Amino acid sequence: MSHLYLSAQLRRFLITGLSATIIDSSVYSAMLYLGMDFSPAKACGFLTAVAFAYNGHRRWTFSTHGSRKRIIGFIGLYLTTFLINNLTNTLMLEILGKEQKIDIAGAFVVATGVTAIVNFTMMKFFIFRPRKPVVAEE
Repeated sequence: MSHLYLSAQLRRFLITGLSATIIDSSVYSAMLYLGMDFSPAKACGFLTAVAFAYNGHRRWTFSTHGSRKRIIGFIGLYLTTFLINNLTNTLMLEILGKEQKIDIAGAFVVATGVTAIVNFTMMKFFIFRPRKPVVAEE
């Protein structure tokens, strides 16, 4: 695999992920504006973003076909990295402290970076890896 292809794939991954984050925030804000409580509003934003991210990564970032197995794997990955993100953020807050906004922002950036690396690696090599062609026996 060429470095240019990997670079383009990583760029598409970051654009799709950033777009999903903007969608999450936008839907969440809109639901709050319409009077929805915090938790259901956040769930609406998150689920909308997950649906967008799955389709964006499947079709654009990794150019693969959909399947029930891929959807289940994607949801499992997102649940797992949600926990990794929260644990990393908590650990970094313990290391950096919680008094300064820069400490909180630093913990957020580290947690987000760890999550992005895990997500990209798992999507590329497991969830959206190209299927091997079936060769008919003669």
